[in-house]
Amino acid sequence: MKITVVSKDNTFLHRIKVVLLGGRGNDQIELVNRSSSHLDLDMPDIANANLLVLDSTESELPDWGGIEKFSLQHAHSSTVLIGSESIEQILVQAMRVGVRDALRLSEVEERLVEVVERARTRQAAFEGALRGGKVFSFIPSKGGSGASFVSSNLAYVLAKVHKKRVLMIDLDLEFSDASFCLTDDDSIKSIADLVGRPSLSGPVIESACIQVDQSFWLLRAPQNPELAVGITPDQIDDILSTAVRHYDFICIDLARTLDPIALRVMDRSDVVFPVLHAVLPFVRGMQRLQRTFKALHYPESKIQLVANRLGHKDDLPIGDIEAALQAKFAVRLPNDYPNVSTSINTGKPLFEVAPQGGLSLALVQWGDQLVGIKSEVAAPDSTGKFSLFGRLSSLFS
Repeated sequence: MKITVVSKDNTFLHRIKVVLLGGRGNDQIELVNRSSSHLDLDMPDIANANLLVLDSTESELPDWGGIEKFSLQHAHSSTVLIGSESIEQILVQAMRVGVRDALRLSEVEERLVEVVERARTRQAAFEGALRGGKVFSFIPSKGGSGASFVSSNLAYVLAKVHKKRVLMIDLDLEFSDASFCLTDDDSIKSIADLVGRPSLSGPVIESACIQVDQSFWLLRAPQNPELAVGITPDQIDDILSTAVRHYDFICIDLARTLDPIALRVMDRSDVVFPVLHAVLPFVRGMQRLQRTFKALHYPESKIQLVANRLGHKDDLPIGDIEAALQAKFAVRLPNDYPNVSTSINTGKPLFEVAPQGGLSLALVQWGDQLVGIKSEVAAPDSTGKFSLFGRLSSLFS
């Protein structure tokens, strides 16, 4: 759901954003700092809003005409006024122009999330109760953590084993490793095919994807980095807003660099999974990420640590790492180098290569936790032969 907050006061905008980020949704949040009391309905961030939050704490009256026009043009959207302690004086007029809720500024932390959920329910009813998928983003604490392999193969397991509709988005716009972990399809289709589209839908997104399995689509980063130049956070935001209505899960592989796109994606994510090894350089990298998460006011429940490749003799004790980070690992993945190497070299998902391998079973168990249902693991059909020579040939074709 797209939420647009309009105010002249940057402090107000920041306060509302912090409250919204602590809510239960993965909403697209836009902050509009307007210079006048007039509501510009032609501004895309206002015209396309599902929930419009208006600052009415100032002495001047709201733009009643603009609010009424918005309510008439967008019958499925909701408007909420946040005012001073004497907001009762304008409630009657607010109801007449179609305002759905009115809050005192002092009630924002307590009641705004409840207002958002009511708007979400109304929006879902209007749209026919579309999926409302979960967004998971994966970020390495340091290069080489295996975040791309982990995220792409977890996405595959959610689709193949748990029978969910899953979209995997590769947003490592420089190296684009996620697709290499799943398929040897050398299609030139990528996210660059979507960012210039005037309108998006589920079929439009799938037209730019590689279909890896019956219910699993991969939206890869451009093979040519030049095509990634000019992709903006707002464009990625629009893709996510459409994707959550058509998929059960959206898994996003992020680059190590915390650029504006990565920050916007993490804002939209239900959970951010930082991936690290149990060695000191990765722990130090995780500490830097934690400082960023704290600056972004992310709740602790939003960040779930993933320990990857556990079992090496040089690993630091898990308890010592958790004490240093002051956080527990939500997921612990074993080292399964032989099967991982075969998976990468053949361009096949790990679950196809080694369905009973230690890492495959750990990913299935992780998927069970995310879905909330214990799955029955069966070996996939492996009648097709894996060809390392064919994989190498594809790199030079």
